[in-house]
Amino acid sequence: GAANYTWNSDATLSCSNCSSPIARPDSTQFYYVTGTSAQGCQASDSVQIKVVQPFQITATQSADSICKGATVKLDVSGTDNYTWSPSEGLGTTTGSTVMATPLSTTNYRVIGSDAQNCFKDTAYLPIMVFPIPLVDAGADTSINVGQQLTIMPTISSDVSSVVWSPSAGIISSVYPGIIVRPTETTRYIVEVQNAGGCKSSAQKTVYVLCNNANIFIPNTFSPNKDGVNDIFFPRGTGIFKIKDFKIFNRWGQMVFHRTNFNANDPASGWDGTFKGENVMPDVFVYIMEVVCENNVIMQFKGDITLIR
Repeated sequence: GAANYTWNSDATLSCSNCSSPIARPDSTQFYYVTGTSAQGCQASDSVQIKVVQPFQITATQSADSICKGATVKLDVSGTDNYTWSPSEGLGTTTGSTVMATPLSTTNYRVIGSDAQNCFKDTAYLPIMVFPIPLVDAGADTSINVGQQLTIMPTISSDVSSVVWSPSAGIISSVYPGIIVRPTETTRYIVEVQNAGGCKSSAQKTVYVLCNNANIFIPNTFSPNKDGVNDIFFPRGTGIFKIKDFKIFNRWGQMVFHRTNFNANDPASGWDGTFKGENVMPDVFVYIMEVVCENNVIMQFKGDITLIR
């Protein structure tokens, strides 16, 4: 639109008095030009050249290792557009923030580019995925009070830690299991963990019973002072106390009575005497009330034969 042109002096222009100079700016800047007509009239204008600079993206992640099934947040900044790969485990493959739920260890790659697609930069975000450890405590079971039981769980090879609870009734450990002797029905819980901090648990209920298997009452005894079977007394395991123990002869007369004593104690049994005198051989009836360690109360009735 003019006869002559004058550009502001700038080393990044190929000429300062031509109509179409070549500009090679290193940063965004304005160029100014004044045009003069053949009659000496002038006008001015300017043009801005925007220069896109190289960039470096910055990538962060909320965790570098997770348990299988967990989600990790991946963030990147520094430019305009982002493309993520691989797509497995990602909710989206574009954007500055993505949520990743990989099923196995994955090294995610993000490529950033500017709006004019002049430059690119790449970053990597590795995520190690640990499996959920496996544990099986076995089926529920029953024992008689006073007995002990070994609980040995089945665990996967990656397990590095085993914790049992509650502690009540545990008498020793045999990794990865325990030996228990509970006095009441107890639900034991085992929690396992692997090197990645991934946990799982299982449980096993041990039902504690008190029944005829807990006590032994002989049906004969011979109080002849030979040191063998001289005393009639109850034996058993898991028995807290003999609450009441009565013995009657065939006419219903009570010949022995004792309360609140321990099982397996000959000193608390009947020696075959009544009022300081030896009784004659015969069949007697006993009635016994037993308190187990789990507070179950049992009653027993039977015959005992005294022989000399």
